[in-house]
Amino acid sequence: MFELNCHGVIPGCDRVIRAESQAEVVRRAIQQAHQSGIDRLPSKMFEDFRDRTTELPN
Repeated sequence: MFELNCHGVIPGCDRVIRAESQAEVVRRAIQQAHQSGIDRLPSKMFEDFRDRTTELPN
């Protein structure tokens, strides 16, 4: 299981995204950013999605 705390990555977002893969977390984060009104995501935001996604212990 992987997780990303959106706080500090997507402005105004306090959601924690969890999924079975890092790729799915990033996909959901992109969707959350679009829902938050960000149409074009800067490359730095993509990097933050990947860098701040952590793998949870079993």
